Amino acid sequence: MLDIWGQGSIGRSLVPTLMVYGYLAFAFHFTLLTGTTVSVFQFFPQNSSPSWSFWVAFLLPIFFLILAMVTTIFIVKSTLPDEALSGREALGYAMLFSIPLFGVLLAAVGTMIPAATIRTSTGVRAALRRARRSFWFILWRLVTGPTVFSLIFMGVALTLDQQGFASEVPETFAGITVSNAVYQTVAGFLGIFNTALTASIFSMAYTRVEEGRKLQLSS
Repeated sequence: MLDIWGQGSIGRSLVPTLMVYGYLAFAFHFTLLTGTTVSVFQFFPQNSSPSWSFWVAFLLPIFFLILAMVTTIFIVKSTLPDEALSGREALGYAMLFSIPLFGVLLAAVGTMIPAATIRTSTGVRAALRRARRSFWFILWRLVTGPTVFSLIFMGVALTLDQQGFASEVPETFAGITVSNAVYQTVAGFLGIFNTALTASIFSMAYTRVEEGRKLQLSS
């Protein structure tokens, strides 16, 4: 979502960004849960490619995040005058408001993603059953991990944006500046890092509940 926000055009960047991070999330989960290394830069091994149930599990929480963000933006824009906030600023504040709710939702149904990765019980009911034992385990780690990194980055980015440092993706090569190049690079690395970190949290929670063991991330 940081990449989408930085590019300044949801319609242009939403689908390809979600596809990229979806494949990354699958690769991280599959490697952690099975010990088999897969790469998004080559064909997945047989029976180890993302299934429809994986895409549903991956996109369902994001759908509700986008819904919450759109609702927040509508409320903010209808309350404040148009000149008070730019579109990107309104989107940034909507993300700041929606991310905590997103974390709660992920803590409740996030284990759908590792379950769908290895094609086991993927329903919402099964995820909520697992959440009885994993909700606080997931939520605490999401708050102290991906959420902290994202909020710090967004706060710095909002401050820079208000100071006039452009971070949008340039339309032409001549439009590349130090500020937008650094922003996009950092946002990309943070997105990959947060995806890997979140995958490890979900995978640890899933194996604790379903298999009664601790996931050894070093193995």
